[in-house]
Amino acid sequence: MERSLRPTSKKEPLPLRRRIIDLVFALAFILSIPASYAIWSLTGGDPRGEWVLVTRITDGDTIGVGRGWRYEKVRLIGVDTPETVHPEKPVEFFGPEASEFTKSRLEGKKVRLELEPTNQYDDYGRLLAYVFLTDGTLFNAELIKQGYARVIAPSPFHRYQEFRLHEKKARVAGLGLWAGKDICKEIVGNRRSKIYRLPGDAGCGRIKEEGRIYFDTEEEAIKAEYKRAKR
Repeated sequence: MERSLRPTSKKEPLPLRRRIIDLVFALAFILSIPASYAIWSLTGGDPRGEWVLVTRITDGDTIGVGRGWRYEKVRLIGVDTPETVHPEKPVEFFGPEASEFTKSRLEGKKVRLELEPTNQYDDYGRLLAYVFLTDGTLFNAELIKQGYARVIAPSPFHRYQEFRLHEKKARVAGLGLWAGKDICKEIVGNRRSKIYRLPGDAGCGRIKEEGRIYFDTEEEAIKAEYKRAKR
């Protein structure tokens, strides 16, 4: 039998080629990790991503997340803490405590933001969000449970009834802002001035019992031609 005299080309074994390709991809992935971490460290993450860094505390219910082009001012959905930094209002009862609580729990921490499908921004351009801690705690609800905030609903949100239940328990227990003698615990109107105050407002201690009228809802007070007290 005659053997072929044609030269045979040596081919690199296929398994070795695959190993080289896999190694290149592995190296690319490893090198991308420091870059991704550097971007996250520089910007504090994406407010609409999985986690974002809290970089500023304005007051009890308003924070800042991210840095640079990713910075967003965030207003916590459904909660209203007493005023501390409003240019036209005095510091309100339990406001400094609420701000300090938010600062101690959120400043410099990673959080996850959850948005409502609609009404994602308020009239001041702040992102409306539920703020979740890394252990799964919903911080908005925590503020209400511990008496640092009352429920507010300038726009609908799906946790409204849940938050109202937390508020009722805190109010009955006299926690936080509900402990003040001058703090309204119900919707109370002044028969003489035709002014009404909501739960959490100051001023109810100055209304004599015979001059009070109680409403079940704010709509009921407005229908009776009462005006909202200026806070």
